[in-house]
Amino acid sequence: MHAVYYQYNEKYYLYKPRIYRIAYSYLHNKNDSEDIVQDVFIKYLESDQEFQTLDNEKYWLIRVSINTSLTYFRKTWNQRVFLDDEMINRTVDPSINNDSTKNEKMFEIIYQLPHKYKEVIILYYYEDLSINDISNILNITTANVKKRLERARNMIRKKENINE
Repeated sequence: MHAVYYQYNEKYYLYKPRIYRIAYSYLHNKNDSEDIVQDVFIKYLESDQEFQTLDNEKYWLIRVSINTSLTYFRKTWNQRVFLDDEMINRTVDPSINNDSTKNEKMFEIIYQLPHKYKEVIILYYYEDLSINDISNILNITTANVKKRLERARNMIRKKENINE
């Protein structure tokens, strides 16, 4: 029993930051993102999944994080309350550099991208995953990942030009 608890604890602290960042990129809310982390690890504990490698385990957790975040986002979309700027600033992720308005604007632009483009941008730039890793996680071809990255970058450039 202690060995299982130790393994779970180790995995929790290893993957928690990554899962939190993924959830936060979808939800933009610290408390909701922390709930997603808990939900993902409950799914991990309840899963009878046996992973061949640590990479397979990491991919599984990332995929579950994305799916759980999307499900939560869709479920709460109609219940959302639009907040004033002061309330939004209180919920800004502390790991994001608040001194840089440009970083905040970029994060907001990425947040507005369609799901399939936002997902590859987050995994590639924020999670530092390779195109092959993203391909495995999303179960799409590497060519498709490259194309989505290209399209997402173009959308970001267009939105940056509009906002300037």
